[in-house]
Amino acid sequence: MLAEDSNGLSIEIMGKQHQFSCSAEQAEDLKQAVNNLTAMCNDIKQQKSAASRERTLLVASINLSYSLLMANKEISHYQHGEEALIAKLKSAL
Repeated sequence: MLAEDSNGLSIEIMGKQHQFSCSAEQAEDLKQAVNNLTAMCNDIKQQKSAASRERTLLVASINLSYSLLMANKEISHYQHGEEALIAKLKSAL
């Protein structure tokens, strides 16, 4: 559940309320992040029906951290490729 007020954003994840301060520009992205986390937690909870709230959030955190690590590696790979292409172009000129 999401609620916006003048102090920021109030969200509910797995039955617990949390308050976040954020700018109006950040609110929409934060809402999307909360929806993604909630969906991920629900999926984990369904797969591991005996999982506690803490365990579910831990697994979701590790999954998100792993996804971020892989995305950063991919970005780095593309950046190195661009640098190599730029170097080739410069040497060809």
